[in-house]
Amino acid sequence: MNSIRFRKATRADMDWLYQTFKLTMQDYIQQTWGWDELLQQHAFHDNLPASSFTIASRKGVDIGAYSVQEKSDHLWLEMVLVLPDLQNQGLGSALLRRAQEGAAAKHKPLRLSVLKVNPAQRFYKRLGFQATGDDTWSFKMECGSLPASD
Repeated sequence: MNSIRFRKATRADMDWLYQTFKLTMQDYIQQTWGWDELLQQHAFHDNLPASSFTIASRKGVDIGAYSVQEKSDHLWLEMVLVLPDLQNQGLGSALLRRAQEGAAAKHKPLRLSVLKVNPAQRFYKRLGFQATGDDTWSFKMECGSLPASD
C-alpha cells in the first residue's frame, strides 16, 4: 500500500466521488429505501463538501476516498469509497486507518453509521469499531483508539 498517494479533494473531483459513491453504495441504498437518482445527487453534492474528502491514488489514478467531518466532540466518518475492482485488497483498511489516525491526532473518537444491509459493518468491527446503537436502517459505531496493525 506504500505506492498510494493521498490528497485533499477539490470541487473538480465531486463528479468522480459521486460516481464512486453510486458504484459502491447504490445496491445497499436501494435495498434500504430505494434509489432516487436526483435525490441522491442533490444530497451528495449539497451535504458533502469537497474539502471533507481525502482521495487515494496510485500511479496518478484515483482509486478510493474517504470523507470525515469534524464535530465538537468527535469526527464523523461520512463514508469510505473503494472502487469495486479494488475492494478486498487492503485499500479500504489503509483509508480507514488514515481517518483513525486523524481522529487520534485530535484526541477525538471516530464515529460512523453503516446500513444494516451493508457487509462493511464486519470490516469496521475488524478495524476496532464497536456498535454504540442502532435504528431501523443502520448501526451506529465508534472507535476511540487505533487497533493494532495487521
